[in-house]
Amino acid sequence: MKTVHQLELVPLGNDAWRLCDGNVEATDATSVVAYVERRGVGYEVVWVSARRGVERLATLGDVLERAAEVLADIPPSGATRPIEIPHFAPVPPAIAV
Repeated sequence: MKTVHQLELVPLGNDAWRLCDGNVEATDATSVVAYVERRGVGYEVVWVSARRGVERLATLGDVLERAAEVLADIPPSGATRPIEIPHFAPVPPAIAV
């Protein structure tokens, strides 16, 4: 496994890797950034997390650099402050006469 910053290339076979974000738990599906496969003289990258389609790059170094750019463009998906809900006083029940 090759790690660059938070990116990890996890081997899937001789010429294929899963590119993962090491900052996300490995059991979380969102940790997968892309699938990478050696194709002739370059690498084919199928982006998973950023929905950027398929891209061909010359080296694994280029793949890691591009992935760092892609991750920088993705807004964090962490918890945010709750949305304020206006509070209204309860309506008293109607009195039958």
